[in-house]
Amino acid sequence: MAFFKLTIEYLYVIAAPLMFLAYLPQIITLLKTNDGAKSTSLLTWFMWVLALSINTAYAAWVNGDRLFLLATGSSLLGTVLVFSIAAYKRWRTIKTS
Repeated sequence: MAFFKLTIEYLYVIAAPLMFLAYLPQIITLLKTNDGAKSTSLLTWFMWVLALSINTAYAAWVNGDRLFLLATGSSLLGTVLVFSIAAYKRWRTIKTS
């Protein structure tokens, strides 16, 4: 049982950076787009930011689990980047219209 638990812990450590890397294609696509990120739902990405902010706060101040903090924090960073880029592109398109 100890081996199984240790294996899960190592996989969890690997999963955190992989989760952040999963956001990169969306980030790159948003950086390249010139249409104001019309196909990106700001509400959906904002809700992800909100939910992951709560998860990260829980990990930091309630749970105290550093691995959980790393996982939620890396996902939070990815979602904040996607939301911020999309919101900026949308704002810039509206401003120049």
